Amino acid sequence: MPHILDPTVPDELEHAPPSTGRVRHHWAFTRIGLYLLLASLPLLAISAQVFGVVSMNATGALVIIPLAAILVVLCVFAPHPVDRIVGHGLFWGMFACLVYDVFRLDTVYLLGLWGDFIPRMGTWVHAGSDARTGAIVGYLWRYLGDGGGIGIGFFLLALTFGLQHRSRRTVLVAFVAFAVAPVWAGLIGTVALSPGGQQKMFPLTPTTIVLSLIGHLIFGLVLGLGFLRARARLARHWPWRPLLPTRQAAQADTP
Repeated sequence: MPHILDPTVPDELEHAPPSTGRVRHHWAFTRIGLYLLLASLPLLAISAQVFGVVSMNATGALVIIPLAAILVVLCVFAPHPVDRIVGHGLFWGMFACLVYDVFRLDTVYLLGLWGDFIPRMGTWVHAGSDARTGAIVGYLWRYLGDGGGIGIGFFLLALTFGLQHRSRRTVLVAFVAFAVAPVWAGLIGTVALSPGGQQKMFPLTPTTIVLSLIGHLIFGLVLGLGFLRARARLARHWPWRPLLPTRQAAQADTP
């Protein structure tokens, strides 16, 4: 019979050589790499579509959905503590996107300051022209893929660099800064540099630039607050020391 990992045993122990007792984290590193890849693909797929490199329909059907399915199967049959971090990142990323959209949709549909390109983006995913279906698919992509993906990536990188040990101000500044660059800067760069980007997404005017920046500032702030709320639990599931030195790590190294 094929060997199925014991869900109660961490993967570094499950795969460690029985004779040496050494802890091996290569499976966890691979898993985190796959999560980061999946988290980045929805946003990169938009840029690839607008630049004419590859369609979102192909990226979603051939790469994103299969990779997501593989990771879901791993979570069910071979769970790892990192999966819980990913769950927190997914939730808070979607919640931050929701708060961002309260501001964005108010400026779109009530104030009429700019347009909503998400339904059009949805038609790129399902390769159709129906606006209602495009809106449903587009907002699913936005919340699960863009918002949730950014949340997963932010949380994993924050733990990697030790933000769980930093002050509230440092955490919030880091999350807001990351929401501005590369996320907002990447969006504006895609619109500005791609052929027909302003026609496909939204025109670049002082109003749209400022509104999109405010939205990303809101997103980064809410996501940072979510990280602060969950960081005590997140730290328990993160088995490695941060890449950047922290006061706690220095004290632990002191004899």
